Amino acid sequence: MEEEIKKTKQKPKRMAKEDVEKKKKKIIKIFFIIVAIIILAFVALIANDYIILDKNKKTNLVINNKNVTSNLKNDILIEEGIIYLSKADIGNFFDKHIYDEKDSNKIVTTYDKKIATIGFEENTITINGSEKKIYAHAIQKDNVDYLPISEMKDVYDIELQNLEASKVITMDSLDKEQKRAIVSANLPVKSSTNIIAKTVDRIKKGESVIVVSSDKGYTKIRTEKGKLGYVKTDKLENEYTVREAMEEEKQIEGKINLTWEYFSKYASAPEKNGEEIEGVNVVSPAFFYLDEKGNFKENVGTKGQAYIEWAHAKGYKVWPMFSNAEAATESLSITSNIMNSYQKRQKLIENIVNVCVKYKLDGINIDFENMKQEDKDMFSRFIIELTPRLKEMGLVTSVDVTAPDGGETWSMCFDRHVIGDVADYIVFMAYDQYRSI
Repeated sequence: MEEEIKKTKQKPKRMAKEDVEKKKKKIIKIFFIIVAIIILAFVALIANDYIILDKNKKTNLVINNKNVTSNLKNDILIEEGIIYLSKADIGNFFDKHIYDEKDSNKIVTTYDKKIATIGFEENTITINGSEKKIYAHAIQKDNVDYLPISEMKDVYDIELQNLEASKVITMDSLDKEQKRAIVSANLPVKSSTNIIAKTVDRIKKGESVIVVSSDKGYTKIRTEKGKLGYVKTDKLENEYTVREAMEEEKQIEGKINLTWEYFSKYASAPEKNGEEIEGVNVVSPAFFYLDEKGNFKENVGTKGQAYIEWAHAKGYKVWPMFSNAEAATESLSITSNIMNSYQKRQKLIENIVNVCVKYKLDGINIDFENMKQEDKDMFSRFIIELTPRLKEMGLVTSVDVTAPDGGETWSMCFDRHVIGDVADYIVFMAYDQYRSI
């Protein structure tokens, strides 16, 4: 027993000299590996500021300081200096109501104050009724329709740049604010505000960049190469506004209180003789209508002109009623025939524009009823095509709609969502002017 205890109390043998040397070498090796990793990480971090890792393989599209390339349905085409965007992408980014006019084999597009048509053969475009020569036309490739958007800048009110070196196309809406600033030092532009983020571009001291937004000491910018990224805010100076945002001015701020002044084609506008209508800011006299043959007719005369002068003197806006009542009572086909023809719709729109100018009107109140249910989309097209023409002159488009009641033709012929999206105002009527439920 004593012998066993003695054995347990014996001191451990000393590590051999060779083992000690091995352990030292191992520790030194690990140390140098750690140092090497730190140095490589540091070098990589520094190099990341100089190596641009965001080189585009295909053409990118930046619209109003947002890279929308991932949302493209088709690739951008560039042929002989002309930039083409697919009809589907124009529908996605600019005009969701873009339309194929089958009879003339043209594409009809509307945007804000413009309606334009462009074909597949001639290098011309018609904008708000005026034809203009351009350097390209619509094309079809792999069963996809493409429009020469670089020739349609006036339609969509954009400024367009093709930055070939960086494979970026930028499109900026001219009604949106744009700010710039001057770079105060040579800088990498980072993909994010994280400590470690890839470099998307480099900018030099004195360069001008577009300021997108600023937050928590960082500013998102767009470089001259069209690249979007972040720099520290304190590295920018002399921020200035290139253009202000253009706010659309409304005719009437706040609630619209409209009253109809209905009178038949055989009667004259009522004489007001200085009368005031309490609580009203818009009057809608029955000045215009389609006759039984589908012709645009007016019932203004000297009394109507006196009515307009009275209304304006009292501060009322004048949005006369344009009705299809005469045509509708004769035949549903009269209105249908006009709505289903692009040429006839345009002729009708020109008539409306002309009387608005002639009588110095403030807008139009469209009061079409008793239409075919299957013409719902074509009536929407009429409103889509009319609204930009009136908006160009600062005039209002107001549309009367009824409730979808019981599946009746006269109540189911309105696409209220589309009309509400396009027109300035929808007037909801519980019954029509003849008080039929």
